[in-house]
Amino acid sequence: MASSSRLASLSLCVLTVLFPLVPLEAADKDLPRQVPPVFARGETLTYTATLNELPAGNSQIRLSRTRHGKREVYRATAQGRTSELIEYLYRLHGTADGLFTANGFTPLAFRFAYSDHKRTREIAVRYDPTTNTLLGTTRKKAPAQERRLPAGEVYDPLTAFYVLRSNTLAPGKIVHVQVFTGHERYRVVCHVIGRENVLLAHSIRPAIRLQPAIFSLDTAPEKNLLPPETSLWVTVDPAHIPLKFESFLPFGRLVVELTGTAAPGER
Repeated sequence: MASSSRLASLSLCVLTVLFPLVPLEAADKDLPRQVPPVFARGETLTYTATLNELPAGNSQIRLSRTRHGKREVYRATAQGRTSELIEYLYRLHGTADGLFTANGFTPLAFRFAYSDHKRTREIAVRYDPTTNTLLGTTRKKAPAQERRLPAGEVYDPLTAFYVLRSNTLAPGKIVHVQVFTGHERYRVVCHVIGRENVLLAHSIRPAIRLQPAIFSLDTAPEKNLLPPETSLWVTVDPAHIPLKFESFLPFGRLVVELTGTAAPGER
């Protein structure tokens, strides 16, 4: 079985897409440079996960617009935990918090603190303006490990979640982004299949179907870490809210489904 840090990193990347290798230069030109107005109102998204139709976990992602010093920024927070049943296989309780600029999707700070079988760990990303780099740190029992990457072509997981959603999703298009968790670097790719209705627990919704893939740029840049049958459905409106994520893992069918949405102040 993969290490707990690798499983946590993959969980973050799955959140990124839930939330084909082409040149990075072409991908970077296609990425949106401005945060779309649709996000200015903020949002709260609630998800539940099932494994073989049994409860597997739940998560919530919040976005709000605020100020950080003299800057207008977006603050994103995410919380998630596995269910008691799933914790016989894998336990993950975590909270993530991130800031990115309202002008340009520049990551400013990201922190993911999680516990795995009573062990607390933390990975973080911070923008360093003096060197124009993203500084990643990993904290376990030993002293913190650091890693730097050039800023501009890579995003922390929470910022990447909104970068991907900000794209125009035309059938046949390939949308992708580099993700830096603070420990590892990935490429998340979404191939736009097209429009179709998606069956949810209590309704049928019009949606855009995507085929996501995740590649480790550190260890296996050409190996998709997701099963090929993995699908992601998002809303057809400009917000492209993830509605359903489905993947067939070695131990069963995993489904993550949207169960609630709200704007700030709503319940």
